[in-house]
Amino acid sequence: MPSILTNGIQTHYEQIGSGPALVFVSGLGGTGAYWAPQIEAFAKHFTVVTYDQRGAGSSDHPAEPYSIKMLADDLHALINVLQLHRPVLIGHSTGGAIGQVLSACEPDLLAGMVQYASWAKSDAHFNWCFRMRRALLEGESLEEYVHGSALFLYPPEHIRDHAEALSPRLLASVARFPTRETVLRRIDAITAHDAVAELSLIRTPTLVVCAQDDILTPPYQSRRLAAGIAGAELQVVPQGGHSFSETETETFNRITLDFLARIGLLKTDAPVY
Repeated sequence: MPSILTNGIQTHYEQIGSGPALVFVSGLGGTGAYWAPQIEAFAKHFTVVTYDQRGAGSSDHPAEPYSIKMLADDLHALINVLQLHRPVLIGHSTGGAIGQVLSACEPDLLAGMVQYASWAKSDAHFNWCFRMRRALLEGESLEEYVHGSALFLYPPEHIRDHAEALSPRLLASVARFPTRETVLRRIDAITAHDAVAELSLIRTPTLVVCAQDDILTPPYQSRRLAAGIAGAELQVVPQGGHSFSETETETFNRITLDFLARIGLLKTDAPVY
């Protein structure tokens, strides 16, 4: 994965495909690897960019307070350095929050945006979820943290049916895990996020999408986003949890590609699935 200097840090990224640019922006974990189930399908028609955020993966992990605005500035710098012309931002959870700030501050930067399992402002439910995740993170075992976090990401049926493969993947992620302090800085950034006042400034064509059984950012959070962003579309799928791009990959890809066709970035007769 190549590395470039953006907003004062080394940012690791990957770029594949050709055509209109899509930037996939991950959630709390912050790594481009989250989007592995999407890369092949989207790179057939688009230039696909994924990257590791500040404090995640192979990018720099500076020991300083983080904010969603800082992460949005990082992404803005990445878009400029890579000379991406009006990309579409596809943001999961924290990635959606980054998209809210970026599109409100830079109304002409993006051609479109997908707000996937995201939220505009923390509330008691959200903060209670992260109170538990903090407690796990500050415990003795990172293995317990990654398994506990999975309960917020995947629906019960997915864990029941895939635990044998999922658990080794979670354990393997511990070897690449940032320091606890770095993850806590990222958690501080997302729990402080409040873009309610900025939603009315967004003019970017936007799809808001989530799963009905998402317990971390329940559908009421997506309804709030869709109500606040002028002209936003809302789709709620029946199942898949907070990470339904992984658990219901075909559904997520279809919904997103259909949106890209509606905003004129994909020929309607293209074989997309």
